[in-house]
Amino acid sequence: MAASPPWANLIGALVREIATRLPCKFDRVHFAAVCRSWRESLEQLAPLPRSPALPFLILPLAEGPAVSCILSDYATHPAVVLDWVRYARYIGAYDDGWVFLSTAPPQGPQHHLLLDTYQFDRHINLPDAFIEHHTGALLPLSIVVAALSFYPDVDGRCVFAGIINVGPVPQGRPMIAFWRIFDPVVPGLFSGPLNPRREWDAVDVVHHHGAFHFLTQGEHIIVAKPEFHYWCPVPAMPQVDWEFRCFPSNRRGYNQQHVKARYLVKSREDLLMVVRCSPHPGQPTSAFKVFRMVPSQRARCRQYIWQRVPSLGGRMLFVGRGCSRSYEADHYPAGIAGGIYFFDDGFIQDPVMLQQPQYSCSDCGKWTESPGPMVERCFPAQGASNYSPQGWRLP
Repeated sequence: MAASPPWANLIGALVREIATRLPCKFDRVHFAAVCRSWRESLEQLAPLPRSPALPFLILPLAEGPAVSCILSDYATHPAVVLDWVRYARYIGAYDDGWVFLSTAPPQGPQHHLLLDTYQFDRHINLPDAFIEHHTGALLPLSIVVAALSFYPDVDGRCVFAGIINVGPVPQGRPMIAFWRIFDPVVPGLFSGPLNPRREWDAVDVVHHHGAFHFLTQGEHIIVAKPEFHYWCPVPAMPQVDWEFRCFPSNRRGYNQQHVKARYLVKSREDLLMVVRCSPHPGQPTSAFKVFRMVPSQRARCRQYIWQRVPSLGGRMLFVGRGCSRSYEADHYPAGIAGGIYFFDDGFIQDPVMLQQPQYSCSDCGKWTESPGPMVERCFPAQGASNYSPQGWRLP
């Protein structure tokens, strides 16, 4: 029998000290698997303290998805994925490892689902069609962004809100939809106030203070409280209490930069709007602007303004449509600083018309405000993907 390597004889206290300096759960598993003596040392000691989890960046690699971990210095770890969702398109995420996906098998229709990435046998089928009220016909839809009222308990009263495109391809004018967790189809679609400039078109949605908040292209807010009759077993249009909050734009400026995307983020009881900019269309992300929603003190009626947030104040903002989250940097080990983490969520090209990859997956990284505003390309570089954009897997 071969002799044990010298590092296998480390005393238990030293093994534990090393393990406590590994905040990433993947690294701790790999550490314990190095040799039997290390694993036994860790099993005999009290459970190791753990830092609060942070989102993983999902990397849609050609061989299948992997994840990049911030707590592991952006190392790449393999993702265990079932074959039938290996090449699904990422739509969004919810807490505790739930991920919104769209699958399109060869010669088959598009299918939407909410998958529990911690228990792969647990998923919730989402609607793939909506009822057209003028004719009663079922028409295909594509979910662009989705959000939940609370945790997706199949036996509960969780309500979904989505930004929807009519048709099997996610393109065209966005519509708003609501459905219950057991609805096989969306009972109907809503549109914002008609405007030729489409400034009321929804671009993001979050559930905040008991209502869904939709951010629009014109940086307004649509507040919606849908009410369903849960005794009704068939899909039925909800009664929706609407509030349209119009925000003046004369105090916001982006220094003539191009706005690539806008996100809503709940942070410290505030609702933030994070604006992602680049010097010109088609160029990589170069800057972010952060605002918080506050009531206007000058208006006689109930109005709101976007107030510039001069500093993140130790926040770590992870932005993505329908899945933005906020964390506090001082809850994590030294070296984990505040900033805005972002992934490449560029627009989707029509796969029918173009034979090239649909998602570039290169415009991702971290934006920091000190010592000077800058973008750090910290995540692993990857080539273009022909099946999904990047996304967050939320803890």
